[in-house]
Amino acid sequence: MCKFLPNFRRLVEDFSDVADFLLVYIDEAHPVDGWVAPPMKPYSFEVRKHRSLEERMLAARKLVDHFSLPPQCQLVADCMDNNANVAYGVSYERVCIVQKKKIAYLGGKGPFFYNLKDVHLLGGIQHS
Repeated sequence: MCKFLPNFRRLVEDFSDVADFLLVYIDEAHPVDGWVAPPMKPYSFEVRKHRSLEERMLAARKLVDHFSLPPQCQLVADCMDNNANVAYGVSYERVCIVQKKKIAYLGGKGPFFYNLKDVHLLGGIQHS
């Protein structure tokens, strides 16, 4: 999701008056002590595989700070047993829009099977 976070930030800025935003940090896709992806500056930063919930929360905060996500976007982290990741089939990111307690949009598994432009259009059409 890192390379998409600037676009996600724009969504938060454009629609935070009509929608709540929640970023659920689940797990590090490319930890420096695991499967390392080629550097994609300015979209990458060094994070080790989380060994505790505290480490996961620190990594989540680092992500939010690195990309200057607006305060209107709330941040939570998955438990160390990865139950949110398993329940929602995230691996490693997914975009979901919930309206009136129902899922209005569920993007495919990221970062390749959803389009934030579609999400932006949906938000622009259905904010009421």
